[in-house]
Parts: sequence; structure tokens; C-alpha cells
Amino acid sequence: MDENQIPMAEEPQGSSFPWSALDCWIGVGLLALVNVALLVFITQFPDLELMQNAGIVFLQLASLLPVVLIFAWKKIPWKHIRFTKFDSATMGLGCDLVIAAYGIAAVHNLILVALGVDTQGAQILEIFSELDSPIWFFIVGVIVAPLVEEIFFRGFLFQGFRQRYGWIAGLVLSSFIFAAAHLGPVAFIPTFLLGAVMAYVYHRSNSILPGVVLHFLVNGFGLCAAYAATQIPGIIPA
Repeated sequence: MDENQIPMAEEPQGSSFPWSALDCWIGVGLLALVNVALLVFITQFPDLELMQNAGIVFLQLASLLPVVLIFAWKKIPWKHIRFTKFDSATMGLGCDLVIAAYGIAAVHNLILVALGVDTQGAQILEIFSELDSPIWFFIVGVIVAPLVEEIFFRGFLFQGFRQRYGWIAGLVLSSFIFAAAHLGPVAFIPTFLLGAVMAYVYHRSNSILPGVVLHFLVNGFGLCAAYAATQIPGIIPA
């Protein structure tokens, strides 16, 4: 695809932008506190089986708390997250980049397997094998998580970092934090690549919606494939 056929969205300028890079770093700190609090909660109440009930939705929505607090404090309208229109060329570019990222992730996973390290896919298979019903896990992974994560990491973090550091540094920073927030060392590189693709698509369109759609498709394909694998006898090693 000829990149010149897709118009580059203009970056927001200076004082017209309603939050700063400092606000983004505050948001990252608040997200870390939220994650620690959730980890403590899950540790203290291990019998709740949150993966199998609606509670997992509230756990995911908690990741929006930093943005909610900062927006309320600074009286920022949610329209600045930019739920705006995008064109088909942007989606086409995003799909191409996702496919390329999948190729790199496949090589990464082959290396992990050769080293005897469980991949993220193996970990998800284990989760599915322990669930009585995957419905809430699917709802969160395919619907809630893409929306929540795109709002925080692209709509909020990437925009703020882009204004202060430029779009390339903003892409790297927001993607690094996105990968680190998933708390899975073996999935860090694939998650970073996904975050980079979503940030670039956001940069091209200045809209959160292409990233939400792509994130929905990536998570949906991955979780459906993992669940299908658990239904094939013998596919998961004993």
C-alpha cells in the first residue's frame, strides 16, 4: 500500500490540547496503583472465580479510573479522546501492520518454544481449560478490553506523549507501558508490537475507532482460536 495515499492527520498543537505529558505520567502512576490494588484484592479473595463471572468486567473497567479522575479534575470533555470518523485506507494499513506484527510474534513464539518457555497462547489455553464457561472471559477480552485499553493507551497516553515528545517517542513510550501493564514477560514483545500498530493507526487517523476495531479483531481471533483448541482432545499437554 502506498503510504502517500493516506493523508496524515495533523498533531494537536500546544495550548489547545487539554492535558499534558505530566498528566500522562500521573495517569501511569495511578494505573500502577490500581493494578496493585486489584492484585491484592484477587490474592485476598481467591475463591471469587472472577474469570467466570461479571466481576471480571469491573476489574477491566478499573483501568479507566486514572483517565476518569484526570478528566474530572481538569474538566476535560471526553470528545478529546477522539471517537471520530476514519477511512477504509486507514483500516487497510492497520490490517497490513497487524499481519506483519503477527509474523514477528510467530518467530518470537517459536524461539520461546525452542527454549522450553510457555508462550502467551499456552497460558491462555490453560485458563480456558479451567473455566466452566468462557462467556465473561470472552466479553471482557473481545469487547471491554479493546475499548478500555484504546481509550487509556492511545486516546490518553499516546496523545499526551505525542504532543510533548513527538509521535515516534510517543508511540514507543505508550507501547512500552501498554506491554508492561499486561504483566506477562513472555508476551511483552508481541504486546508491544500490537500497541505500536494501534498507536501508528491512531496517529494516521487521529481517531480511536480504527484501533478499537483492530484490537477487537485481534483479541477475538486469538481467544476464539484458543477456545477451539481446548475443545480438541489431547491438544493441551497433560
